[in-house]
Amino acid sequence: MKTNFDCFPCFLKQISRTGRLLGMDESAIWALLKHGSSLLAAMDVDNSPPQNAVAVYDMISERSGTDDPFRELKVQSTLHALAIYNDLQARIKKHPDPLEAAVKYAACGNVIDYGVSDTYDIMKELETVLQQEFHAWEYELFISRLEKASWVLYLGDNCGETVFDRLLIETMNVPVTFVVRDRPIINDVTMEDARQAGLDEVSTVISSGCRAPGVIIEKCSDEFRRLYQEAPLIISKGQGNFETLCDESREIFFLFKIKCAVVAKYLQAGLNSMFFGLSSNRISS
Repeated sequence: MKTNFDCFPCFLKQISRTGRLLGMDESAIWALLKHGSSLLAAMDVDNSPPQNAVAVYDMISERSGTDDPFRELKVQSTLHALAIYNDLQARIKKHPDPLEAAVKYAACGNVIDYGVSDTYDIMKELETVLQQEFHAWEYELFISRLEKASWVLYLGDNCGETVFDRLLIETMNVPVTFVVRDRPIINDVTMEDARQAGLDEVSTVISSGCRAPGVIIEKCSDEFRRLYQEAPLIISKGQGNFETLCDESREIFFLFKIKCAVVAKYLQAGLNSMFFGLSSNRISS
């Protein structure tokens, strides 16, 4: 998926939001925005938004002196999710179709995305998601693939959300390899973050070898590319992973909340709707 002109104001909003998060004064944030504007002017719009985001967050890290501006928010997001983990686990077990409930709760967790917004109401989302109609809901196809899969490659997205991923992984009851970002960017999950969420207890955790808030195949490690080709089933969490993988030829089950008008238009879907399914038959011409 290419970068759209509507992505540019979003990048600027992310820069100012990160500056405020770091406690920068107004003049320092203005400086960030000026440097960011220069980056935007030179961006290759044929790249996906997550690929272009790397330069933006490298600039923020360089000028702020921190390589993980969202560290505390990531920790808190995970702790808050862990606090309701037992309750959600019990809800899933009581549901007539535990796997369906786990998939929907995992989708719900995708609301925790500081690249889009610094506010969210996860409890409100949880109370409605089981009854919510998804824009794409290819659950029966997923079940048929899962029944034949010897293992699953699960592409992670954000911290906090990872606890909901853990619930789905436990419910699938099949070996899972969970993929994290190579280094910190926004509130995306790294190896350290995945361990805090307990993902190492229910899956094999590896790095993609790529720092982008998505999966850029050519930037990933040889290990990841091998697993990507060999995996009998892939679950891709989050909008950033969708933006980088939606044009891939192999079958991928995307699971995320549509939080961006550009992606909503691309999928001919409603903003804030949920998506679970393949991308190939959902892309507008």
